[in-house]
Amino acid sequence: MADKLTDKIVDGEPAPTSGQTLLWDGELKGFGCRVTAGGKRVFFYNYRTRDGREGRVKIGERDNSRRDTWTTAAARKMALDHAADVRMGGDPARGLRDAKAARKAEAAALTVGDVLDAFLSGHAKVHLKPKTVTEYERVIGKLIVPRIGSVKIAELATPAVARLYQDLLKLPRRGGGSAATQAAAAIRVLSSAMAWAEEAGHRPAGSNPAKIRLKSSRRRERLFSENEVARLLAATEALEREDELSATVALGIRLLFATGCRAGEICGLEWAGVDFERGLLRWSDTKTGTLRKPMTDEAATLLTAARQAVPVGTRQVCPAVRGDGTLRVETLEAGFERVMEAADVTAGENATLHLIRHWFATKTYTDKSIPLPTAMAIVGHKSVATAMRYAHVSDEELTTAAAGAAQRRREAVEAAGKRGQVVPLNGGEA
Repeated sequence: MADKLTDKIVDGEPAPTSGQTLLWDGELKGFGCRVTAGGKRVFFYNYRTRDGREGRVKIGERDNSRRDTWTTAAARKMALDHAADVRMGGDPARGLRDAKAARKAEAAALTVGDVLDAFLSGHAKVHLKPKTVTEYERVIGKLIVPRIGSVKIAELATPAVARLYQDLLKLPRRGGGSAATQAAAAIRVLSSAMAWAEEAGHRPAGSNPAKIRLKSSRRRERLFSENEVARLLAATEALEREDELSATVALGIRLLFATGCRAGEICGLEWAGVDFERGLLRWSDTKTGTLRKPMTDEAATLLTAARQAVPVGTRQVCPAVRGDGTLRVETLEAGFERVMEAADVTAGENATLHLIRHWFATKTYTDKSIPLPTAMAIVGHKSVATAMRYAHVSDEELTTAAAGAAQRRREAVEAAGKRGQVVPLNGGEA
């Protein structure tokens, strides 16, 4: 008689050289685990309905590299639920197929307007600041829904979004701002909503139709001053102390200033990638691929304190504020907006977390003691052209440099005139 399946038995079964191995549970008939030659371990439940039809339902995969992997106990509980369904005359596999078909039919009937309403209530109003929600509602209600709200969500395609963008570019803009900025904002809101729709099962994964090319905007010139940075860090500390900013968001903001990382990199940083001994931070999958950055003393101090405060087994350096998983960039962005407001720092339409990276990069690239290749490694750029876009120079620095160059030219000309120096042409004698 087979033994009762356990995680130890399932994990310990070697992958076959070909085909598959079936592990059967000794207590619940029909419950088992399939081990493939590729090493996958998939729980399933076999059954026979009252009218004699055989069926099999996949329960889930056991993958120890994932935190949400199926355990044998959880899979057995699901199999017991299926067994109860069979005893009551049900057919679990058919039920799952019918439910999937119903969801597909429901999605086919939904319009873009329906999904945008659900996006606002199910995501924006839950996770975003009231001010941001108000702007989303304005953009959706005035710019998007009147134009494509009646389109079926399953039929919305990239060409339609591109036409929407071109129409929005032609709109007159009242009260300041540009049509291009407004149009780009509308497409970004739509893109966010379509990504949410994929997660909710209203569209296939990877089908976001709002990923289109947007008109280039003016180069970002706004930079934080040293005084503003000091005020922002002080506001971060004050808000955290008053419990108006979570510890994980506060840590994320401080690490952005200390490392110059992208917001997504800080949110995705895992303790496995923090090498205190070598003073390095590592990411296996970032915007530019595998990434390695030096850990500054400031970052090391922050990370050491954070490591001592988190429970053993915590995977993320900046875990989610609520529940398991990773801190969302949107949550970090919302926290930084509160910090900017508390610090009385404004940045207009460029008020994003990426301003911190521009500030850090500018300080690094304009430091004459750091060679460009080294500076690029610190910031995390692989292209000189990209690096130069981050090498902002302040008006004061430009004025000082121009005055210095003019002074040196003048001194050189005056010195030459006093010595009566004449520069020979074509190597001839004067």
